[in-house]
Amino acid sequence: MATAILMPRMSDSMTEGTLIKWLKNENDPVRAGDMLCEIETDKATQEVECFEDGVLLKQTLVEGGVVPVGGTICILGKAGEDISELLAQAMKNNSQQAAVAKEEQSAKAADEARAPAPAESAVAAPAAPVPAPKTDSEPKVIGGGDPFVGPREATADDMGGRLKASPLARKIAAEKGISLYHVKGTGPGGRIVRQDVLDALAGKGYRAPLAPVTGGAPAIVTGFVTAPAQDQKIPLSGMRRTIARRLSESKQTIPHVYTTVEVDSAPMAALRAQLNAALAASGDEMKISVNDLVLKATAQALVEESEINAAWQDDHILRYGAVHLSFAVSLESGLVTPTIRHAEQKSLRQIAQEAKALGKRAKARELKPEEFTGGTFTVSNMGMMGVDVFQAIVNPPQAGILAVGQVREVPVVHDGQIVPGTRMSLTLSSDHRVVDGAGGARFLAALKRRLENPTLLLL
Repeated sequence: MATAILMPRMSDSMTEGTLIKWLKNENDPVRAGDMLCEIETDKATQEVECFEDGVLLKQTLVEGGVVPVGGTICILGKAGEDISELLAQAMKNNSQQAAVAKEEQSAKAADEARAPAPAESAVAAPAAPVPAPKTDSEPKVIGGGDPFVGPREATADDMGGRLKASPLARKIAAEKGISLYHVKGTGPGGRIVRQDVLDALAGKGYRAPLAPVTGGAPAIVTGFVTAPAQDQKIPLSGMRRTIARRLSESKQTIPHVYTTVEVDSAPMAALRAQLNAALAASGDEMKISVNDLVLKATAQALVEESEINAAWQDDHILRYGAVHLSFAVSLESGLVTPTIRHAEQKSLRQIAQEAKALGKRAKARELKPEEFTGGTFTVSNMGMMGVDVFQAIVNPPQAGILAVGQVREVPVVHDGQIVPGTRMSLTLSSDHRVVDGAGGARFLAALKRRLENPTLLLL
């Protein structure tokens, strides 16, 4: 008997999924355990597993298509089986699920409209330098291209139009580091599809540079494409919608309290240099980062000051027995927080290895649900972006998040003398319903003590 395969709920916050890639074609035989397709959620890209043997009779969702949780993505059954009735039910089910999802989103949008969504402090991108005006004798720069192929006519994309590309094409291009402005689209309306990116990587289908402007001064073709000048309407991804909803809820319902300390980072830098030198001498390619040391120190401090490792539950406070330490990873479409489970039981080396592996999978959108859910506390480090200090937003239901700034050189007073030193700012954002200012100060003191005496991290 034919069976409809539904869009699974892969995380607590997931409301819909985007089908990125089919791994099986229509009329392909499938077995239990085979992967049917890749689904992009608000947190990661995951494969959908088949749980029974049969034939993939119908794909009810195209690549790039979006369907709510519970909607039909395909139909399995026996070869030649009549699925007309089931297919009609599937289409009706998808419409009903879409209506429910739209109603839920409208209700959430009405709630969010009462207050603008807040955002973490961030570093503004430096303004591009204004080029000096060119004289009539100077050549004019008109666009970008590749010096190894011939000229071509300008397209709407070159003149500031919206670049048309499928989600899968964008994903592959980002992974391979190729600019979509240099890929020739063969899809409907010039849309760039997956095969176009693969052809470009193989040296085929690469867009040539712009043809020179006829008349006037000669043109020089550069390797840059002029940025669009028009306003753009950017569609919201599932991840961006979730971030907006959850952080709006956080700022509207959680009374934030902020506490900041400065840490002398010189001892931490000295230990890190010793550890990495020892690892290199032993032939180990692993390296300990500043973030690894902060994660380890945070796990220890949360055990010492356990009131921070907690959550507000309306009629009681839940104090967690284990430290499941989340850390923020920035993605093009937002951010995700992979979780190191039982971090209090793991060595510095184990935490460093797990953080690197989780971070890599997060950037590839390959995290499993258990790898980004269940966190009890979060660390957000923007030091590598040149940020000195910032205030992060609590990630509910957690009661706290630590914002880590960069290591910076500053003049400090030592034995009555002004000498060069290094400092790092740590800011705790906490839920005042759970944590008082004094409790936050005790946690930061425990954290500061470990980072300024980093041999404690090796115990």
